[in-house]
Amino acid sequence: MEKQLFCQFLVVMVLLSSSRIQGNPRKGCYDSGITALMGCPDSIDKKLPAPPKPSEGCCTLVRTIGMECVCEIVNKGIEAAIDMQKLVKVAADCGHPLAPGSQCVSYRVPGV
Repeated sequence: MEKQLFCQFLVVMVLLSSSRIQGNPRKGCYDSGITALMGCPDSIDKKLPAPPKPSEGCCTLVRTIGMECVCEIVNKGIEAAIDMQKLVKVAADCGHPLAPGSQCVSYRVPGV
């Protein structure tokens, strides 16, 4: 139930704030990024403890879509609902780490 509510919240936040997204995400990034976020709710929700590792379904989405695409579509509304440290950890745990020092909304990836 909580997973379903989190997914619905993400969709509503994206729809309400889509006009405020900075820049123009690469073609296809918008829908793909939302799909990746919705596929990993247990791993990135601020209110839930992070599981020991992301689900295989989550990692499949991360490997297919890429977290750079996710960072392009995350806005302040989405950032308020997800834990950015968990998001970066999910990328690394799934074998597609974000570059140290790169920026994902207001979060700078540690390492530089």
